[in-house]
Amino acid sequence: MTVLASIQSGKSLFARLLTCWIAEHAPGPTLLLQATDPEAKDFALRYLRPVFKNTPPVLARMKADDMERSTTIDFDRFPLYCRGAWNEGNLQRLSIRYVIGDECWLWPPGHLQEASARVTAFGWMGKRVFMTQGGTLGGKGGEFHALHETTDQRDWNFRCPKEGCGFLQPWLWEMIRFPESAKVSGSWDLNAVADGTKYECAGCHTLLDDNAGTRSEANARGEFVATNPLAYHGKVGLHWNALATMAWGELGVMMLKAKESADTYGDNEPRRIFKQKRLAMPWQEEGGEIVADATASDYNLGDAWEAEAMITGKGRVVDGKDAPAGSIPFRTMGVDVQRGHFWVVVRSWAKSGHSRLYGFAKVETWAGVEDFAKKASVHKALVLVDSGDQTTDVYRETARRGWKCARGSGNEDFAVTDRDGKTTRRFYSERQRIQVPGMPGQPAHLISWSNLAGKDLLHGMRVKRLHSFPRNADPFYIEMMASEVRVKDKRTGKPMWIMPQGKKDNHAWDCECLCLLAAVRWGIGSRGEVSVTEAPDAA
Repeated sequence: MTVLASIQSGKSLFARLLTCWIAEHAPGPTLLLQATDPEAKDFALRYLRPVFKNTPPVLARMKADDMERSTTIDFDRFPLYCRGAWNEGNLQRLSIRYVIGDECWLWPPGHLQEASARVTAFGWMGKRVFMTQGGTLGGKGGEFHALHETTDQRDWNFRCPKEGCGFLQPWLWEMIRFPESAKVSGSWDLNAVADGTKYECAGCHTLLDDNAGTRSEANARGEFVATNPLAYHGKVGLHWNALATMAWGELGVMMLKAKESADTYGDNEPRRIFKQKRLAMPWQEEGGEIVADATASDYNLGDAWEAEAMITGKGRVVDGKDAPAGSIPFRTMGVDVQRGHFWVVVRSWAKSGHSRLYGFAKVETWAGVEDFAKKASVHKALVLVDSGDQTTDVYRETARRGWKCARGSGNEDFAVTDRDGKTTRRFYSERQRIQVPGMPGQPAHLISWSNLAGKDLLHGMRVKRLHSFPRNADPFYIEMMASEVRVKDKRTGKPMWIMPQGKKDNHAWDCECLCLLAAVRWGIGSRGEVSVTEAPDAA
């Protein structure tokens, strides 16, 4: 038997009750597997033994010399072993009648088959029950899902509780209905979703109220319905999801937050978690998502822009129409340093977070980069230069010109102190003073930033069409802006941005990240960042 079900919906309880039934009605050597040995010990001591002690028929079968702190529980006619599936030694040298496996999506490849082989000596009496939430096709849990597909795949169905209907149907996410009033100006009111979500009956189309009573009544007359009836009758598969057990409004909020994370920041992790843990479905790992396909906007490089923000002489960012005389345009410049040349991007920003590509070029010298900044009217406080290559030269040249340098980091965030003294977590660090040899009194200023968070933010702005490029943009620029994909490290499971095979240049993408970093530090284009502004004459 395979059991594919949502978290916190009874899988582990089923395992405990099954062991009680075995002890009373059909004793036989039993192996109950958790993912690891520590988890197995915790399960045995905190979940199995208390149930056994409070179930008189089971307690009566336990041996008097059973050691109550042991993960092997001795019954009168059989032992029950509670062990970890990751330890391959736990799957050897045992003849077992019952194998019960929990959270199989976390097991190493091949260990499910090893556990199955333990019942061979018992022939037709051998029983195997494997349980899990959703896993990953082709990855963790793939072996379980391949096994589940060979079963009759019985899906839990409920009957509509409305009088006169009683239609038998599976719990499907497609039948969830959010209140129309919950969407305001294109955005979802999550409180309204939580309070007003309903489930539409596939038979009578009644909108069922979201409460425990409705679900209880609907499930009371439910049953498992096989979706693969031609499967071998010795293989039973059960499936149910969180719609049968949780508030639909709460699930709706989870889904919308997961979708927002994917749409805004390119982060699919919450979607994966929702699908695996709540819908009890496998997740298909993709080869990586290229940054949002962008189309050219209706302007040309260097065009005047009414919405462009301005910086006043006191260092305040204001709308162009409110700017006093002497204000300068809010434009940021990112510089990617290469051996013998530089790639430069200049971006113009509105206070709303919308931005336009103002300039893009390959420049040969530091003097050429400085000239490019002057021609584009970029203030020195808004120039960021990558210091990952030729670091000493970058420190010296940026210190000389009053620019700043930046370095990507694997950190997720940094502690930053605001002007009011409060410390918050941001995806960039505070400025660090770097003393440059031979330049006393002219330190370089370094800002570290999270590669993941910064690129996620840039991706999200492109998805929302806040970050645009002109109709006459250099094709090489457009190509480089699709040069990186977001994937998951197979060793650590953490997301990361990489250049896939076949992609060679990501210089424009790197420059744009620096342009964004400069803007966010001034409170533009951020996701809840608090502005850390600097006066226009600041170093």
